[in-house]
Amino acid sequence: MSWSLTNNFQQLMLWEIACSFTQNARPGSRTCCQRTKHRRSSEVPFWKRCQCRISADKDSQLLSLEDTMEKRTAFHSIYEKLGAPMIDFGGWKVASHITSSNEEYMMIRNSVGFAEYDFQSCFGVCGPESFQFIQELIVNDLGKITPGGTIYSSILDDKASLIDDVIVFWICEDRFIIHGGITRDASRKWITEKADGRKVWVTEVSNTFLSLQGPKSINVLQQAVDIADLEHNRLVQVDFDGVPTTIARVGFSGELGYEVHFGPEYVHGMWEKFTAYCANYGGGPAGLMAAFPIAVDKGFLFGADFYAGGSPLEYGLGWSVAFDKGFFHGRDEMLRRKQAGLRTKLVGIEADVTEPQIAGGLKLTFDSTKNVGETTIGWVSPLLERNIGRAWVNSEFAEPGTELEVQSNGGPKKVKVTAGYRFFDPKGERVRVNPREMLKV
Repeated sequence: MSWSLTNNFQQLMLWEIACSFTQNARPGSRTCCQRTKHRRSSEVPFWKRCQCRISADKDSQLLSLEDTMEKRTAFHSIYEKLGAPMIDFGGWKVASHITSSNEEYMMIRNSVGFAEYDFQSCFGVCGPESFQFIQELIVNDLGKITPGGTIYSSILDDKASLIDDVIVFWICEDRFIIHGGITRDASRKWITEKADGRKVWVTEVSNTFLSLQGPKSINVLQQAVDIADLEHNRLVQVDFDGVPTTIARVGFSGELGYEVHFGPEYVHGMWEKFTAYCANYGGGPAGLMAAFPIAVDKGFLFGADFYAGGSPLEYGLGWSVAFDKGFFHGRDEMLRRKQAGLRTKLVGIEADVTEPQIAGGLKLTFDSTKNVGETTIGWVSPLLERNIGRAWVNSEFAEPGTELEVQSNGGPKKVKVTAGYRFFDPKGERVRVNPREMLKV
């Protein structure tokens, strides 16, 4: 039986799942798995004491954000004070930019910037079957990491259609956090349905964090705490100027970067700290629009890239699929596609730099007559000085060098399929840099 959690039950569960995720970090503490003796009132696990689980019921009182006309993040009042222009993103009001998206893009690439992504979904999972449950939920192998680690993956339905791409934080023991994107409703429905009958409990977690990105990001953090030895895709719990935080070395930029998670009561104080610390290196806050060009040149996928009929194989994410780990949702269908041959692929495309920016949602043709695909996203990179983007195409037209036409209102524009869609630092050397070396620069 599924139950809708009351606020009291939610608080209990959040404490149990994230006993050290953001609320109970202490100065000098490292990862939650080092403090597994902390219990609220009993050594009996929460999943035995209180057999409750979030339901996907529409009338659940746990979180009512989906039922409001306008959803706002915890940082909204800060944007109002700054006078930042707001845009709608998946029903959320978010800042488009603080200065300009191009300025903020270059700031992150050359120095450091920070942004918030509170609109993204975030689910806590705990219980004795939580590891196996997540193994079956995601396509990657959770066994590749240990407590205190993070891993990128996708959540698929049984037809291999994408529900969300996620990063899983292994907090400690049987406690995990699943960070997703904007598809909150679909993710909640799927995850809670699959949790039914299992010894796992799922709750939607308040996801308050700032993403600090750029080669000087470690310099910013070092002003408050020494985490220069934190490895890529690992997390640590520390006291940040008196604020209990969980810091993960992950991010959206392809640069050295960190996500700093904390309780919502610290939003204004942390924003002020980050603004002051970043200013010492010519950095500052950024809006959502800076993330789009960063994602294009780095090759990190956005919602438009996950076209209908695709799977991680078609999207170029086959490296994240662990067929040999055993059952996971979507495995059989992806194996069938792999054996039969992929019908479509996501590819990089490039137009002449003097042409207008490649827009998403435009038809691609071959010889100006045959429809062979559709563009998903693009922009003219001032750093690379290239007019680049992504598109899905029929597989026979996915070979690098293939010339196609984008059908736009201004007439057909020639584009060429590129060798991959990771244009900036394709080997990922910048994201894996040694932070201590960066401190010397």
